Amino acid sequence: MSEAPLLSVENLSIHFRTQAGEVQATRDVSFSVQPGERVGIVGESGCGKTVTGLSLLGLLPANSARLTGRIVFEGRDLLTLSAAEMRKVRGARIGMIFQEPMSALDPVFTIGEQIAETYRTHQQMPKAQARDRAVEMLASVGIPSPERRVDEYPHQLSGGMRQRAMIAIALACQPRLLIADEPTTALDVTIQAQIVDLLLDLSERTGTALLFITHDLGVVAESCTRLLTMYAGEIVEDGPIDDALLKPGHPYTSGLLRSVPRLSPRKAPLPSIPGRVPALTAMPAGCRFAPRCAHARPPCDAHQVLESSARADRRVRCVRQAELDLPGALA
Repeated sequence: MSEAPLLSVENLSIHFRTQAGEVQATRDVSFSVQPGERVGIVGESGCGKTVTGLSLLGLLPANSARLTGRIVFEGRDLLTLSAAEMRKVRGARIGMIFQEPMSALDPVFTIGEQIAETYRTHQQMPKAQARDRAVEMLASVGIPSPERRVDEYPHQLSGGMRQRAMIAIALACQPRLLIADEPTTALDVTIQAQIVDLLLDLSERTGTALLFITHDLGVVAESCTRLLTMYAGEIVEDGPIDDALLKPGHPYTSGLLRSVPRLSPRKAPLPSIPGRVPALTAMPAGCRFAPRCAHARPPCDAHQVLESSARADRRVRCVRQAELDLPGALA
């Protein structure tokens, strides 16, 4: 019998109330994460990746967001929990690395105080002991001179160190699931590689499952075991990372892979996906990718369902998936 998922998202739809009326940001998002699994969510900006990640922790504004569906974590539907119950999950059982550490970290508290607060809140740890643990966490994420850095403020740290401090806060209570939202954005490639290696090492040592939200397919290929492709608020492909990169089942996944710069003859054209992600108020009927898809045909006018593929352990939201032979990362 297969192991029960650590996280199971079932038909999650997110709506926002605006002055122009209610708009839908995601529609029927369903996926699962097994204990210790590393799952990457990719797609262009505006596809719904970050809002999905924030919804898992109950961080969307309650006065404007409306969620339907289920988010089952460790056997409990998080959407049914009270605010007090959710605070016990957030930071203790599920950690999150936010996209921009400079805005996520509090500028008026030292790094050590912000890490220690996690221990004091979730483990009722004495102040002195929480500070000692903060120093240990800074050392574990590779920050030099942690005894000195623990008393410094976010603006005194480099971008890479701030990101490591964010990771230290997220991992302080050894959560079962870590959501990493664009953790390498705005970092140079050397620091990016160090952050990815750090996350992989910590995940393997602690058994923490990793949900990696990014637009960088190279990072996903290096760090994840499964790929989720999102487009216009829907998951359009879900499958093992190697299969999805080599033989994508959805034209959008194929388009993303072909758009990655690579070594090519001088002045060779760089493939790209025409058009742009549709606005929330102007979603196409039927397949949402059809207006940008070179393979669109009349059957694509109907609503597309995320269905199992002929390839093992794959789900694809494309009515033509069986007949298309799409280029992948090596094409």
